[in-house]
Amino acid sequence: MLLVLGLLSAWQWSTSLVRTIESVALQETRTYRVFNPHSEGRIVYSLDGSTLRNSLAPAVVFSVAAVLQGDEPPKIIAVFSNVNRDRDFRPATSAPTYWRPRIVGRSSAFDTFLMRELVPLIEGHRVSDKRRYILGHSLSGLYALDLATRFPGQFAGVFAFAPTFSQDTTIDGRLPIACNADTVLYANWGLESARDTEVFAATATRWKADRRCQQRPPLTPRHYGSLHQIVMLTGQLHAAFLLFN
Repeated sequence: MLLVLGLLSAWQWSTSLVRTIESVALQETRTYRVFNPHSEGRIVYSLDGSTLRNSLAPAVVFSVAAVLQGDEPPKIIAVFSNVNRDRDFRPATSAPTYWRPRIVGRSSAFDTFLMRELVPLIEGHRVSDKRRYILGHSLSGLYALDLATRFPGQFAGVFAFAPTFSQDTTIDGRLPIACNADTVLYANWGLESARDTEVFAATATRWKADRRCQQRPPLTPRHYGSLHQIVMLTGQLHAAFLLFN
């Protein structure tokens, strides 16, 4: 089994394509990697995809899940983050908990880059394709959920792995905006610190209880065996099961 996964990983990596885009919104050149570039199936955007864990892992997991269910492997767009993730994924104004620093970001510019530049480039101008998904971990998971509140209904699934809700305590008031009968909303958590666990539990409870989310409640599983740094891998397996079951 390990040999098969190793060969599949090597094949996925060798057939992937690295592309660049001159972003007007970010005023810089950005890079992304495309797995299964010729696929006409679902499109999955994986944020912060400069690492193997954030790019190759979802490509392998989702492709295997699709093939096992007789579906076409998805096209995985691993969007590379810059060296400072705060610039991409944190808003210009945020309200972190008292133990988090107040750091100014530019998520509104990243919104424009992602939704107005990269998505049309990858998909043409079909900006409401219901088979579009987005993945994020930690701070980029928080960003993915917040993005869904600014572009409700634009994604068929939003998967946030261990999103750091403590980075913005106001997000629970916005999260119900993202609730949509056609959208899978998913936020998992693992062995977080006691303080982060408390914030996540309270946020998830209010989110699921909101009347706007009753038709399709968000999924907020806790994976007790996964640390914050690796809960993304557990979440990817769960997300692949949900998408291709």
